[in-house]
Amino acid sequence: MLKSKGRNRASILFLLLFCATPLFGQDAAKPARLFDRDDTLNVTLTAPWGKIERDEKNQEPYPAKIEFTDELGNSMTLDMTAARRGLTRQRVCDFPPIKLRFEKEAAKGTTFRGQKSLKMVTHCKRSKNFEQYFLLEMLSYQMYNLLTDFSFRVRALNATYVDSESGKKIEDRFAFLVEDDSDVAKRHDMKKLKVPKLKVSRLESGTTSQFTLFQYMIGNVDWATLRGPDPKECCHNVKLIGPEPFQPNDLAYPIPYDFDSAGLVNAPYAAPPDGLPIKKVTQRLYRGYCRSNDTLQAARQKTLEQESAIYALLDNESRLTDSRRKKATRYMNKFFKIIKDPDDFDKYVTRKCRK
Repeated sequence: MLKSKGRNRASILFLLLFCATPLFGQDAAKPARLFDRDDTLNVTLTAPWGKIERDEKNQEPYPAKIEFTDELGNSMTLDMTAARRGLTRQRVCDFPPIKLRFEKEAAKGTTFRGQKSLKMVTHCKRSKNFEQYFLLEMLSYQMYNLLTDFSFRVRALNATYVDSESGKKIEDRFAFLVEDDSDVAKRHDMKKLKVPKLKVSRLESGTTSQFTLFQYMIGNVDWATLRGPDPKECCHNVKLIGPEPFQPNDLAYPIPYDFDSAGLVNAPYAAPPDGLPIKKVTQRLYRGYCRSNDTLQAARQKTLEQESAIYALLDNESRLTDSRRKKATRYMNKFFKIIKDPDDFDKYVTRKCRK
């Protein structure tokens, strides 16, 4: 009888311990990090959007919140701030691009964990045509992801905008988030660099060749890797990452962003910078450096290997209209025709390098 009671107590104790232990780590399960998934995230963004749209002079953040349901079914609401950002798009857009900022503790354990500051590319104008431009810009980021991990990852959003002052829903629109440069650097055990300017000899050759050939592919000339408009920090539409501290013999890796001026996108407000021998952004012009020509063939080969995957991005983006997809495909056809022909590649790319 005593032995039976002892066995019963042991069984009860075992059951209590078993029930208190998370089954298969369920309690410990976390949703995937924001940029580890490529599906579209449905979000509701609440902020004083009326003020943000109208008050062009105020670049300071406004209180805001984001609501979403992650892939585990958890409904989340995070406090954050939203602020206007950008240069050209602030001038031409009715709805400006936005910078979102999160508190580390608020985002802990959620899809947004580890995120502090994110760029959000928005619809710009009320016309649905403008959504097509920024879909193509998002696809440009994803094309570069196929070519190199020295690139910004993106995440598409179905965004519902709610004005915090009126409590009214404004609209549902497509948007996308761009990974922070510090996270790109972290993936490579590097730091983002803040240098006023850079010599071409300090750019890592292989990454630079892939970078410049990609810009030629999408028809983008709106970038600079050696200096920029800010005399204190390089560059223009390029972030640099590298070892920290950045020693005299260390190399920097260029990470491109902001592709709305590319010929592939062909936004109505885009125009080539003054001084270049092209009249419209759909005209391709290779602006790579002769110093990197020794790694240009490797970049060409990598791009050719990803040809099918690049076209698949265009084919599988259901939000693109048929006409926009056809135009984008024709534009890419011209590029691949050039780089498949050794003579054309030499004529239009290799020999067009900047000394």
